[in-house]
Amino acid sequence: MAYILFWHYAYPWHDLQRQDGLTGKIRLSIFLTAGECVGLPALVWALRVLYGHHKSGGRISVLVIVLLLCDLLELLLNPYIVTKLLQNDFCWETSSTCWILTSLWSGSMICGLHLQQVVALEGALSLRHPHLSAQAFFPSFSIITSIIVFISFFICELCRTAGLVFLSLPLLLIITLTSCIVSCRAPPQISDFPYRTKKLSYSVLALVTTTVILYGTFTSTCAIMYLGPGYHWGIMRYFWDVFVMRVSLMSLNVLIDPLLCVFVCKRHTELNRSEVNI
Repeated sequence: MAYILFWHYAYPWHDLQRQDGLTGKIRLSIFLTAGECVGLPALVWALRVLYGHHKSGGRISVLVIVLLLCDLLELLLNPYIVTKLLQNDFCWETSSTCWILTSLWSGSMICGLHLQQVVALEGALSLRHPHLSAQAFFPSFSIITSIIVFISFFICELCRTAGLVFLSLPLLLIITLTSCIVSCRAPPQISDFPYRTKKLSYSVLALVTTTVILYGTFTSTCAIMYLGPGYHWGIMRYFWDVFVMRVSLMSLNVLIDPLLCVFVCKRHTELNRSEVNI
């Protein structure tokens, strides 16, 4: 994704980059700036909530922490990305620093989108099947998996390879569908009073489903552009606008992720309260 924005010879966007690319980049910059202004306070708020949850004896998933770290990295790199976008700088051709930093930004964004779905699945399993969740998402496995996923997407960005982005979409759909199935079943411990926990579960599902839909349209747009034949200029420009808008909306994951993490923790808090009442 980064090389499409910052590499002058990224096929098939090169003509648009030279003539009409700046308009889309300005639009993306606006979204990134808005995400930065709201995302940082949201991240601080989520960390405070998680800290209070931890102090009260609650468990915090390793994947939740890794997801927020991806958001933090993305937020730290956003000012640099906005600067390069507004300068319409094709810095991949001239600067190894730009090459690495933009790849880190893009890799952290896409990695965070995938971790979102796994966090939602882990949260759903920990309510319905806590022992299965503990066995499937033990800390060392979660850390190693997160590192491998992040490095994989980072290398794909460095090498200008979109194959992993396309191949990961079916996996995301399977994870989201599994989360929906598990979340729609009330945990047996609170079957007498499942309303509040189910309400939080549906909020989590709404967030991750929105992300999957955006990611699906993003990958579909890229697939059409790269796998399809040459198109008329007007159609190419349309797909460029669609691509920029999808990236702009996906950049708002820095707002969705803190909400997701807080909802997951509150869901466990409600479960613990229900168990105490029972």
